[in-house]
Amino acid sequence: MCLRISSALAGLLGLAGCAAESPPPPGDKIDCAIGAGADFAPLCTLERVPGSDEIVLHHPDGGFRRLIRDPASGALAPGDGAEPLVRAPQTGAIAAFAIGADRYRVPLALLDPPAP
Repeated sequence: MCLRISSALAGLLGLAGCAAESPPPPGDKIDCAIGAGADFAPLCTLERVPGSDEIVLHHPDGGFRRLIRDPASGALAPGDGAEPLVRAPQTGAIAAFAIGADRYRVPLALLDPPAP
């Protein structure tokens, strides 16, 4: 009986360690609306992958979208190929697009490659 209780307690302590929050991803906050009917809020993080044309959009729930930026045209395309990227009309210096039910607004300056 004692062995069962100590095993259960050890298992619970192990799960508690897994629930610890991980640090936020590196990058710049952007406006996003994750899921159908969601409102835009600055909850997502744009991470530029060093040494590549890859961009990762991190969601607050731990999900993410990988994008590839064409260096010649600046166009974005999904890096995982799961769902197409649908562009919205550009307003000012903001790129707006959707992938599935998720929508994003990204300042164009964040999509430009960093200066060498």
